Amino acid sequence: MATYQKRKKRDGSTSVIAWVRIKGFRTASRAFPTKPHARRWARALEGELRRQRDHADARKDLAALTVRGLIEEFLADPQTRRLKYQPDLRRLLAWWANRYGSEKVLNLGVPKLREARELVRNGRAAATVNRYLAALRSCWNWGRAAGLVPHENSWPRRRLFLTEPRGRVRFLSDEELSATLAAAQKMSPWIHAAIVVSVATGVRMGELLRVQWRDLDLEKLTLTVHASRTDKRRLVHLNEPAAAALKNLRRTGPVDTRWVFVTETGAQADKFYLSYRWRQVREAAGLRDFRWHDLRHCTASYLAQDGATLAEIGSVLGHSTPSVTARYAHLVAGRSDEGR
Repeated sequence: MATYQKRKKRDGSTSVIAWVRIKGFRTASRAFPTKPHARRWARALEGELRRQRDHADARKDLAALTVRGLIEEFLADPQTRRLKYQPDLRRLLAWWANRYGSEKVLNLGVPKLREARELVRNGRAAATVNRYLAALRSCWNWGRAAGLVPHENSWPRRRLFLTEPRGRVRFLSDEELSATLAAAQKMSPWIHAAIVVSVATGVRMGELLRVQWRDLDLEKLTLTVHASRTDKRRLVHLNEPAAAALKNLRRTGPVDTRWVFVTETGAQADKFYLSYRWRQVREAAGLRDFRWHDLRHCTASYLAQDGATLAEIGSVLGHSTPSVTARYAHLVAGRSDEGR
C-alpha cells in the first residue's frame, strides 16, 4: 500500500512524499512536486514489486538497493569488465558512490540528479559534467535490464545533460610545435615519442596507450591502430620523425615490454600518467588553451596542407561519419583558395 505526506520546504514550496510498503520488501519512499506525480510513481512501483514478489527468484532487497550497491553490481558484471573504457567508467562512478552511495536508487529522482550535476560541475567543462551523468545513466540502464531497477524508473527524461559548445579546432602554429617538441625532447624520449606519434598519426589518447610493439612496422613506416570505440582496426602511416622517436624510445626504455608506452616499472601507462607528463611539457613550452586531444587537429591541419581531402582526413583520424570530419572543411577550403 502507499501513503502520502505533504511537507513544506524552507523556501516555502511544498513537496509530497510517497511511501510504498509491500510485504516482503523494505519500504521505499520518494519526493515529488505534486500528489498526482507521487501517486503515479507509487502505483507503478507497487505493481512492479508485486510482480517481483510473485517470482521465486525475486530479490527482496530491491526497495532498499543503494546507489553504491547498484554501482558495485554493475562494475562486477562480466560484460562491464570487458569494456575498453571500463577504467574511466570506474573512476566516474566512484564519484557517485562517494557522494550518493547511501542513497536508495528508488529515491534518486530528478531533484537529486540536478543537485548532483551542480556538485559535479564545480568549474568543470560541460562535456566533463556530461560524462559523469552518462556513466551513471549506463549503470542505471544496466540495472533496469538486470531487474535491479523497476522498469518504470527509467532514466529521467527531463533535461539533465548540459549543452556543450560546438567542437573547436585548435592546432599548433609552427613556433608552438617547435617549442613543444624541444621541451618534450629535454624531458624524456617517452613523452617526445608520444607527442610525435600523435601528431603524425592523429591517434586518440586511448589508442596511443594501447599500441604494442607488434603493431609497429618501423621499416615500412606503418602503425596498426586498435580503435577506442569499436573493435575495428586501421592502418596509418608513420613519418620518419615518428619512426625515429619510436626507435629511440625502444633503445632507452624498459626492455621486453609488450606495450610501447609504459611506466618506469614496465607497466602499461594510463591516461593519468600521460596527462601528468603532458602538463609538464605544456608548461615548459608556454602553451595556452591547448589539450592533448588538440594534437589530432594538428594532424588534420597538416594533412590538409599536404593536399588531403576531407574523406582522407576522416579515414586517417578514424571518424565513423563524414559529419565529424566536416569541422575541418575550412582547412581544405583554405588550402584550395591558397592554390588559386
